[in-house]
Amino acid sequence: MRRSAILFAVLSGALLLAPATHAQRVGSRLGPAPAQIPEGPGASKEDGARVAMYRYAECAVDNSRTRVELYLDTFPGSKAAHKAASSLSTDECLSSGQMTFNESLFRSGVYDVLYLKKFRKDGPVDFAAVPAIDYAAGSDAEAYGDPQPRVALRQIADCTVRKAPQESRKLILSMVASNAEGAAFAQIVPTVGGCVLEGFKLTFSKSVLRGVIGEALYRLSVGESQPTVAAKD
Repeated sequence: MRRSAILFAVLSGALLLAPATHAQRVGSRLGPAPAQIPEGPGASKEDGARVAMYRYAECAVDNSRTRVELYLDTFPGSKAAHKAASSLSTDECLSSGQMTFNESLFRSGVYDVLYLKKFRKDGPVDFAAVPAIDYAAGSDAEAYGDPQPRVALRQIADCTVRKAPQESRKLILSMVASNAEGAAFAQIVPTVGGCVLEGFKLTFSKSVLRGVIGEALYRLSVGESQPTVAAKD
């Protein structure tokens, strides 16, 4: 019997076959909750980039929430997404130093931040009544690389969140690059494997997995929280 394979790759934030474009930002201005580049012997370059981009996303949401939500309407990895994300980059969200701007990491951070702002204290964990989400919407937009891996990964994340909502919530509530995050990953990976078609080999980084789980969890939670309208006779 063939089984699906789940592999973690030591990457800085992009799904294989769907690379992200980077843009350099250098800032020294102080802004509300600016991102600081983590330093120290215990911080890996990959985890440092994840933490910095999360803080940057937090600042961007606080400064320009409407524009951030418009950015999320673009398809991940599309040229429109990169353009919208680049327009949100600002020195006001950097405390000092230089940071590489990664659209994939930024999107991941934004969904984390939005989920925590709305559902930190009380988030839904039953998504049985939430209609299927079309993760392929907008995939016909001009993109960097094949959009299908991005669609497939989000469908897998949706399946994972529906099957393991508590574990998904625990992951997104954990601090990026923390021991709690590592423990949450260990708990959720078996469920991810159960959502992958047999014979399909999936390779991704922790940042990618957290990003798509966070996106699916937020979108499903918003869907579950929407008031239902009774059908008229």
